[in-house]
Amino acid sequence: MAATVIDSYSDELQSYVESGEKMDTNLSFSKTYAIPFVCTLASQGTGEDIALAIIPRGARIISGEIVASATLSNSAQISLGLAARDALGYIDDVASGSSIGTDGSAVTSAQSDSKVCLKAAATQSTTKVGFALTTALGFMYEAQKELYLTATTSVGTVGTEVLRGYVLVAYP
Repeated sequence: MAATVIDSYSDELQSYVESGEKMDTNLSFSKTYAIPFVCTLASQGTGEDIALAIIPRGARIISGEIVASATLSNSAQISLGLAARDALGYIDDVASGSSIGTDGSAVTSAQSDSKVCLKAAATQSTTKVGFALTTALGFMYEAQKELYLTATTSVGTVGTEVLRGYVLVAYP
């Protein structure tokens, strides 16, 4: 039996192989945590921001799912995003040089809170809907500080409904 010869490495492993330095624990050998949330809505109007869960600093967002107790009334829609827990309006305070943005690209200035960075507005129903499923929608985004996972209402007034879900994160 012939041994497999490795021809190339992932970005994280390449850096480790070349330098021998320890990899970030949220990229290698971290634990996965499901952060659940339940939120009862009652007559929220368009544009209301709701904090669903806290994502700790250093956590890397893997994915999540959300489901409603019934199809939202009045054609109401929900989008999912991130907001800084410190209420300064920036999810990534880029203090020293650059960082990685929610779209995976390098950023050199602070990113504003975003109401739709994980999932664009959509009618929510009793079917589970995933979020943070692409790089552009926050897959593998690393929280630079404590963040709120937010739901923002749009289009119509939400009746009495219950949103349930979770966000999966890799955390040291």
